[in-house]
Amino acid sequence: MANEFARNRQDASLNPATFALPTTLLAAGSKQSAAIDLGADTYENESFELELSIPALSSTIAPAGSTGGVTYAIESGTTSTFTTATRTIVSQTIAGSANGVAETALRCRVPSNCERYVRARVTLATTCTDASAVAGTLTIRF
Repeated sequence: MANEFARNRQDASLNPATFALPTTLLAAGSKQSAAIDLGADTYENESFELELSIPALSSTIAPAGSTGGVTYAIESGTTSTFTTATRTIVSQTIAGSANGVAETALRCRVPSNCERYVRARVTLATTCTDASAVAGTLTIRF
């Protein structure tokens, strides 16, 4: 039986923010999803979660020597352009391996004082290679 409190429902009218992963390395080459506008007090922040979903990355993209690996983050900001992120809500770095990096889902609740806009960001370490053939997805779960 599914957990009745699990946040697995997605709003049918809200398209997830899908984006290609980076082609180049480090922060300068990181890729971000489009911003999702949470609205001005439209939502009660504690009643939903954000989920960043990334498919498995091959050992060519994230080889065993890639100890810096891949960093996944969900960030918030005061403007939709995200000149700078106001805060990182959650972040996870996964080292590469002989099998690459497994499929990853990074979930978090939105802080009660969260800024209006949220986005996902993916950054590759220096020993990774082009991951642009893979797409990540940021969704809101109710």
